[in-house]
Amino acid sequence: MSRLKSALIMGLPLLLASPAPAGPLRPGVTTHFSQGWPARLVDKAADLGTGTVRDSLHWAEIEASPGVYNFTDKNSGHIERLCAAGMTVLLGIDPRNRIYDSGYTAYSPQAVAAFASYIRTIAERYQGCVIAIEIGNEINGRNNVTGPAATNRVASHVALLKAVHGQVKPSHPELKLIGGSTNSIATGFQVRLMAAGMLDYVDGVAVHPYRNAPEGVEWELGRLKAAMHRIGKTKPIWVTEFSREFTTPADAAPFYLKMISLMQSAGSEQHFWYALIDQKWFPTMGLLTLAGEPKPASQAYSFAAAKLTPLGPAVRVDHGDPALFHFRFGSGADVIWGARRTLSVSGATQVYRADGSQIALSGEVSDNPIVIFGSNTIGFGQAQVLADSLYGFGQSPLSWFGRNDTTGTLVPLIPIDWQWTTYLGSKVAPRIIVNPEGIGPAQRASAIVRYTADQTGDLIASICLVPLGISGDGTTASLLLNGQAQWTAKVGPLTGGRAASAPVSVKPGDQVDFVLAPNTSPAGDRMRYRFRISRGSADRASC
Repeated sequence: MSRLKSALIMGLPLLLASPAPAGPLRPGVTTHFSQGWPARLVDKAADLGTGTVRDSLHWAEIEASPGVYNFTDKNSGHIERLCAAGMTVLLGIDPRNRIYDSGYTAYSPQAVAAFASYIRTIAERYQGCVIAIEIGNEINGRNNVTGPAATNRVASHVALLKAVHGQVKPSHPELKLIGGSTNSIATGFQVRLMAAGMLDYVDGVAVHPYRNAPEGVEWELGRLKAAMHRIGKTKPIWVTEFSREFTTPADAAPFYLKMISLMQSAGSEQHFWYALIDQKWFPTMGLLTLAGEPKPASQAYSFAAAKLTPLGPAVRVDHGDPALFHFRFGSGADVIWGARRTLSVSGATQVYRADGSQIALSGEVSDNPIVIFGSNTIGFGQAQVLADSLYGFGQSPLSWFGRNDTTGTLVPLIPIDWQWTTYLGSKVAPRIIVNPEGIGPAQRASAIVRYTADQTGDLIASICLVPLGISGDGTTASLLLNGQAQWTAKVGPLTGGRAASAPVSVKPGDQVDFVLAPNTSPAGDRMRYRFRISRGSADRASC
């Protein structure tokens, strides 16, 4: 009988769970066993190849009287079951308990000290089983910090981290303390936490980069890492939630593979898919159906767990082309996707889709990622796309501007880090907000994406636009070559989406602009967009 099972049967007050075997990083997943999920799903998570599960232990359920901790099978048995199945646990703990500070987020010295004591108790009880604590959840969100603590989220969060660190680390240095949990990467908010001392008290920083398209997440993670470098105390980034809603279940597999490749190459140390199963409020985000049946997302997850993550974290191979995504896992696997070009491989190889199904090599790069095992050399032909606003967001040869439509003055749009997702903008034109998927003008100010040619050629400029609003008069969109209109049209909620292209003959230094100008009303102006410069019409932009 294992030590863990003996402790359960005998009701010992201190549980020392056997840790999962040491080894390469394995993928993680968020579960809600603390909210009543059935225990049968524990084995489902293990069978997928999960290394660490992210769940919770509700403080108020375990400490109902000050200083008295009551661990029962109902309120904490899921932790023992997860670890008995060979997984470790990251606990996300909300610092709220009705017996302290009227149930608001802990802010008084008494409540903060009590919370720290609770975390120390968890560390002692689940040594080797619970490997990390994420303190708070999406603390930049409106309702996730309550009461007086919400009046100064930064100071209150850092005070919690400091208290927990002081009580836990001297006796349990192996337990990872994860702070700064934010919805999105929220570099601006994280910088405020860093300035207040967060990095002195944590072993990692948690972010939840929910998004529609994976591309661009590496740009944001890079800004977060750069901010830590400026502070002088770099800590690992833990992506403790990521996912999106999927209309087509098969889309989840390439999304997963792209995200882990991009995040790992940008320095994310751990990642946790949200969530193990579909849920009422999130009906398409699970690895499994509500009944626990497999989906394409679970196939991609298990494939990565078995074949990719044991090789080591992904490293991006730089080909000098932002529209080509090439990642190497260890020395044995290459993940490739991007704008179309020919692809050649030498040596004995096996090729797989993101879901782990084996395929024949097509000989061409596409938007769908493939995994190549065993190649000696990989070669790429001439790029058919010279610029792409999604694949090359924020990068040359594209540049972004705001234009004062009264004076004609151009203002470069630069990265703006704030409470949520970093975007391109300007203090001079504060209402222009551009990210990889969305763009919009401001009143009397146009948004411009510019391609500056570095070669002579006959090219295609193309744009696709999908209005994100449901009312308003929309915008006027144009494609210009050296200031001369090649195409123009009104686009908005009344017209629906538009796609257009125009031939452009360029020489070095010529400028091709995509311009989004306001109409009478600012309503209905924001668009999902993609702007491309390609060698031919086969590679026109699509949304």
